[in-house]
Amino acid sequence: MIGKNILYFFIPFAVTAFTTSPRTLFGKCIISTPPATLPTIASHQNGRSSVLLFEKEKKKAPFEEAVRSKLVSESIAPWRTLRLFFYVALGSGAFLGGLVTLTGVAATLSGAPSDVDLNTDYVNLAIDFGFVAAFAVLFKFDKDQGIELQENVEIRIQKKKEDKVIKKGMKERESTLGKLMLNIRISDDGKTQDALVEAVQQGGKQHMIIVAGPRSAIRDALLGANLLKMEFSMRDVLVVPYELDKDESDKMSRPDATKGFSGDSRPTWETQPYVASVVGKGWDEYIEAELSDAIKQSGEKVKEEGIAIVVANTGKITRRGVGKVPWRDMVAELEQEVQEEGPMDFGFL
Repeated sequence: MIGKNILYFFIPFAVTAFTTSPRTLFGKCIISTPPATLPTIASHQNGRSSVLLFEKEKKKAPFEEAVRSKLVSESIAPWRTLRLFFYVALGSGAFLGGLVTLTGVAATLSGAPSDVDLNTDYVNLAIDFGFVAAFAVLFKFDKDQGIELQENVEIRIQKKKEDKVIKKGMKERESTLGKLMLNIRISDDGKTQDALVEAVQQGGKQHMIIVAGPRSAIRDALLGANLLKMEFSMRDVLVVPYELDKDESDKMSRPDATKGFSGDSRPTWETQPYVASVVGKGWDEYIEAELSDAIKQSGEKVKEEGIAIVVANTGKITRRGVGKVPWRDMVAELEQEVQEEGPMDFGFL
């Protein structure tokens, strides 16, 4: 009986080994399917030139993306395919052994002369079909795990593509930011002047930290910045607040450049020398684009917590963050960016 079961076990392997391949055999010759697409060559003799016609480069087919995700899944779980193969092979062997045993039992029960021990065959039937059920369960479980893994890989690949597009847009917006206008303080008596961002960066060597969010987030950010006001003055850092929920009635009043800050009713943390105001067109579109990218990466919480955009005086955006701004760390990073020309970090905190 043991020898018979061993024979049944190797039957699926033998069937697989001797299965005819896609190639067709004729005697000793093997005829394979020719390549799907080859360049067409048209020759002209008697001194005439030869013409080589090539097909245009084709775009990546959808199946290439599926193959890529499949390969990534295989690299994460390299033994899954081999396990599935053994589940099928061993399960098939047990199933065939069970069928043969079942045939003998049926013949004995029908009255045919036989030396079969029914008790032993009943045990063998239970073992064979028990293994069939076990391998079927293992195959189903492992297959489902593989499908789930591949779906996760496809999601990650798609997310990576989206992040690449987002980062490209972020890089392009650096030049857009330089063309926007700011209202900055230019004297100790509080007089202000409008200037381009790129002029402030190149001429005044000023770094910028743009804080965009609801009124509460702006207030908390400016209160935190007020604790480091000496650092901003010494390191040439401007803080640019932008309220997302502002309207014409509660917009922060812009001070009169001729009167200074004497008639300004804003809180002191909003009238510090390092605080600049946004003026002119283009800011709404710029902040909206930054906010949209932040929401894609960090979710809807961005609208409540706000975002911070750290810009060096070279015009490079060194960091984008969500939530509370670590002012001291940001100021230190700006100094390091200018001194060492470190790489940009486009990732949201």
